[in-house]
Amino acid sequence: MATTFHPFPRLPFEIRSQIWALAVYPRLLHIRITPKPDTPGYFDYASMIPQAELMHVCRESRQLAPYRKAFFTTLPGDCEARYIWVNFDEDMISIQDEKMGRLFPHAADIQRLRFMVPTGSYREYWEDTFHRFPDTHFKMFTALRELHFALSKGYGMLGYAHYGTCPPDNVRYVNIHTGLMLTWAQSEMMDDWAWRKGGLVGEMDNFDEELEWVVGNAITFIQDCAEID
Repeated sequence: MATTFHPFPRLPFEIRSQIWALAVYPRLLHIRITPKPDTPGYFDYASMIPQAELMHVCRESRQLAPYRKAFFTTLPGDCEARYIWVNFDEDMISIQDEKMGRLFPHAADIQRLRFMVPTGSYREYWEDTFHRFPDTHFKMFTALRELHFALSKGYGMLGYAHYGTCPPDNVRYVNIHTGLMLTWAQSEMMDDWAWRKGGLVGEMDNFDEELEWVVGNAITFIQDCAEID
C-alpha cells in the first residue's frame, strides 16, 4: 500500500494549508537552563527535544508552521546565536526545577507551563512561601492558561491558590513516575484518604462512587500532553 500521496502539491493551497495546520500537535518541550558563568543574571537555554516534523517537510510547511525562534543562546566560539523552535500556543514549556524566573525572556509568551516541585527538606519551606505568595511567581506570565506541577513524590501539597492568569480548572499535579495527572480536588481527596484515614475507606457504601469519580476524572499525562522521547 502506498504511503505517499504524490498529488498533494496539486491540491488547492487552502486545502494544503489546512492539512499542515492539522499536522501540528502539542509537545512537552523540556528546556535546560544554566547560568552564564561570566554574566550574572543571564542564562543559556538548550533542549534535546527534536524540531517539529513540519520544519523538515518542505519550504511551504516551514512557512506555514506556527513555530518561532525563541530562547536565544550564544555559546563561546559560536558565530551565531542558537535558538529553540517553539509554538507558544500549543507547546508546554517544561523546566527541571522551580526557578521559573529564568524564563523571563519569553514569560509573556508562555501559555502552557510545567515546572518541577522541589524535593527533600527544601520542599516544605518552598511550599510554605509559594502558597503564601503565589502571584509573585506568576506575575510575569501574563498569557498563562495551563499549569502543571511535576512531583516526584506524593500529591498532597500547596492547596488552592491563585496562579496569575491561569484558570484554576487548568491546574494539574503530575506524578513524573506514573504519569497520573490530578486536579487539585482529586489530589485533596487522595491526600485525605492516604493520611487522615490511613488509606482506609471511611464508608464502604460510598466507595464505588468515590472510585468511579476518581477514575472518571483522572487525566493521564499521555492523553493531555504528548511527550516526545
